[in-house]
Amino acid sequence: MDNLTAREFNPHMSEADLAHAILKAKGAPLYFRDLFEQVLAIKPISGKDHGHIMAGIHTELNLDGRFVHIGKGIWGLREWMPDRGFQLNQPDGEWDN
Repeated sequence: MDNLTAREFNPHMSEADLAHAILKAKGAPLYFRDLFEQVLAIKPISGKDHGHIMAGIHTELNLDGRFVHIGKGIWGLREWMPDRGFQLNQPDGEWDN
């Protein structure tokens, strides 16, 4: 994370935007807890217990289409994932009745 600019780590950004900037700068998936701790290091959140804050950020990542849960608590960016669409290699007109 050494190469991040102040703009990329603006504490006024949403937690999801910060998580996106962190993952983008790292260039690799992170365990949720590590990502969560890095977000809180940039944008300290007070007034709620740690578990409540963690649950809120986890929900934000789940709802934000930029993120993908890879498994076993690891999160990455959807843009890193291969396109999962498929194409049928049928000549034009094969499917016409």
